[in-house]
Amino acid sequence: MDCAISVIVPIYNAGERLHRCISSILRQSFRDFELLLVNDGSTDDSGSVCERYAALDRRVKVIHQANAGTSAAKNAGIANAAGSYIAFVDADDEVAVPFLSSLYEAAEDLACDVVVSGYVAMPGGRIVTPRFKLRAPMNGADFVLSSEAVHSNNDLCFAWRSLFKREHLAGGRIRFREELSIGEDTIFTLEALLRSGRVCAIPDPNYRYTVDNPGSIMNAAYKPQLASVLIRQYEWRKRLSEQFGLLTCRHYRKDMADYYVRSIYGMLVKNLKNGPSPPLPADLDAIVRSPMMTDSASELGFMYKCGSMKEYLHFLALKGKLTPILFNKEFRDKNPASLSPSSR
Repeated sequence: MDCAISVIVPIYNAGERLHRCISSILRQSFRDFELLLVNDGSTDDSGSVCERYAALDRRVKVIHQANAGTSAAKNAGIANAAGSYIAFVDADDEVAVPFLSSLYEAAEDLACDVVVSGYVAMPGGRIVTPRFKLRAPMNGADFVLSSEAVHSNNDLCFAWRSLFKREHLAGGRIRFREELSIGEDTIFTLEALLRSGRVCAIPDPNYRYTVDNPGSIMNAAYKPQLASVLIRQYEWRKRLSEQFGLLTCRHYRKDMADYYVRSIYGMLVKNLKNGPSPPLPADLDAIVRSPMMTDSASELGFMYKCGSMKEYLHFLALKGKLTPILFNKEFRDKNPASLSPSSR
């Protein structure tokens, strides 16, 4: 059916949260939408839950596919969407009653290809407002640059806070990168924004983002492919940033470099420590010598703002590619038995 909005929900073993998610969408005050439930090879009863909702409401359509990851599930939803606009909702989240209406009204009133909204982090109820300039339609590059810390504030991280014109996605051949199993929303959102001639942000916090889902891949103690996926994500982020001239802006470059050194580097080191076997210096060396880190350390120079001398020494070690030596010494001091010859 033709409709105003196609709402896409990628689903994999969503459990009891799925009922709350679907129910919240079907309660929307805005009624002209279809709900595409993409069951990505779930091994629990998520598929049958989807079918039961489809039998009760003609707006619900179910797509079953072999497990291929969240990016592939979202792309399947886009390929089957009939709406003028597309919205995404994660299966462990919920939306408030005005979610679709506030996005649709802004898109139509301001004639935008993309509208970005606020959200509420649950539990706790912390309201997050977009850091972009609010209610001011502009082209995509200017919009991205209107946030002083677009990377470190995670302003690009979530596709579910936005409404996308379907023709815009189709015309730009904008899809989720299926090789990215983590952080796929960032590249999709960045590309959708940059290829747009008119986008805007609204503060309305009508999306309920669940941050404590133990089944989420981001909450796993160890993620085997984290480093390789984030390196590929960086390559896409830099490529798009160069293509649309964002790297000529100093605050954009500095913020991107700070984000990778301050957030991503620490995340990768922690991930190594949580692995099933003691980390090797070579594992960290591969991260330190990746363009993701060498570009970032070079951009920051020696003026990196740190909270302590220890943090600054670690930054200097990263900059000089000496981190594996420092890391190995610290790990040995804390875990002398784990790195002994008999334990390897």
